[in-house]
Amino acid sequence: MEVDVLIIGAGPTGLVAAIDAVRHGLSVRIVDQNPQRSPHSKALVLHSRSLEVLDDLGCVDCVLRAGREFRALNILAGTRPVGRIEFRRLAWNDAPYPMWLTIPQSETERCLEERLNALGVTVERQTALRSLHERQGGVDAELVRVDGSAEACRAAWLVGCDGARSDVRRALGVALEGDTSGEVFVLADVAMESPLVDGEGYNVLAREGVLLIVPMPIPGLVRLIAHLPEVRPDDAPPVIDLPLLQRIVDTRTGLTTKLSALGWTSSFSPKHFIARSMRVGRAFLAGDAAHIHSPVGGQGLNTGIQDAYNLMWKLALVHRGLAAPTLLDTYHDERHPVGDRMIRGVRRATRGLTLRGGLAQRLRNRLAGLLLRFARVRDRMGAQLGMLLLRYGPSLAIAGVHASTGSPPPGERAAQQASTPALTQRLRGPHHTLLLFDGLDSALTDGEHQAAAALARTLAAGAVRVVRVRREAAADADLADPEGAIHRAFAAHRPLAVWVRPDKYVGFRGDPRSTGALRAYLEGMFAGPARGKTP
Repeated sequence: MEVDVLIIGAGPTGLVAAIDAVRHGLSVRIVDQNPQRSPHSKALVLHSRSLEVLDDLGCVDCVLRAGREFRALNILAGTRPVGRIEFRRLAWNDAPYPMWLTIPQSETERCLEERLNALGVTVERQTALRSLHERQGGVDAELVRVDGSAEACRAAWLVGCDGARSDVRRALGVALEGDTSGEVFVLADVAMESPLVDGEGYNVLAREGVLLIVPMPIPGLVRLIAHLPEVRPDDAPPVIDLPLLQRIVDTRTGLTTKLSALGWTSSFSPKHFIARSMRVGRAFLAGDAAHIHSPVGGQGLNTGIQDAYNLMWKLALVHRGLAAPTLLDTYHDERHPVGDRMIRGVRRATRGLTLRGGLAQRLRNRLAGLLLRFARVRDRMGAQLGMLLLRYGPSLAIAGVHASTGSPPPGERAAQQASTPALTQRLRGPHHTLLLFDGLDSALTDGEHQAAAALARTLAAGAVRVVRVRREAAADADLADPEGAIHRAFAAHRPLAVWVRPDKYVGFRGDPRSTGALRAYLEGMFAGPARGKTP
């Protein structure tokens, strides 16, 4: 069977990749070796940036209904309060979803799969990858089903979203680089009666080891994540039962609690690895197939979602001959540093949480209490974990060289500037967007607007929506900004052109009255008549 994109793995990353590929007009097959979606809760938090992505994909309402807002995180040293972060009080930079959302991974996958089904694609289950070989113009994959039957699948592109033990990564011969923490944690979903505030999380920095208490969507249910300092990775796995968990909670919190209804449990030793490359020819790695790390901060699932969201618009443009083939190199160039920074940050956080020795623990607790007194620290921590501060460095898809001064600069997320529902609506969808601002202090003439718009439509081959942001009443295709709020959000004091990529990152920022810089950006990313062949 010929297909544009073959996706291996139907977890959140694979499902997002499939949805986005269909939105961009590609034919898709998505296979998974499991007989059904996992019933386990697994990854439990969706962050602000991921909710923006799911909004664009058309399934945010489903996850909001299935989840529950995580209202606050309390840091305790035993029973003593150290700090508190109330998420709604943080400076979210106009993010449309200023929250953490607790939702079991099984429910996230349900919402994504329902959206994919609505687009006409069904996950092929009990189907695994046996081998793959790149050929001229595509990839030959051998798929095997649970009954032992095999099938040859010919695809133009292949995306491995098949988790930490990725068959795709193994078949590509991509090495992992990193280390194992040497620590052991236990994890359990459980009902808990306690004096703690329901719907809030607790990070208990106890002498006996850290204990994380994460609220689940159903009131009274929580996830417990506990460090076991006395256990090593090569020891026999601990037996996770209610007596063990009750001892941990009683000892580390000093509270009167009652645990019951034990659900999903697991034990793990945090590993911190990243694939050396996220692209090999026509095959790509995304999500846990590309980066493996501790669950501290809930970064893994969210990072995988954004891997897929970064890749698919690029792959679609190249496949359709609308973009220079080298655009696909920017997937690794942009996402690999993100994964590397994320892993280094999670590694540092894990080391801080697993400190041994009373003096080191007391210093850690004192420093945490001091830092959390400052609103700026709390704001940055929330935005960082919410993935709102992620920036890409210069690449083919970002015109940093030609950028004018101002914010948001190229490489920065544009959705944070969506200060009106009308602008949010203009940005939503799989297209590029060219925002042409008249300017607060001077006006963009109709002729200058038309010249920049015509250039964009010609070089982007119809893949762009042009929106003029005007100070006065606007036509349907334009956007009125009589109070100047959108202009100020983009620092558009003079006429300004801002190119927003389909993943809602700024690709270009410059003066629309001089179209040379915009032309250079577009000619670098989009394919001309002689450059339309895919690799």
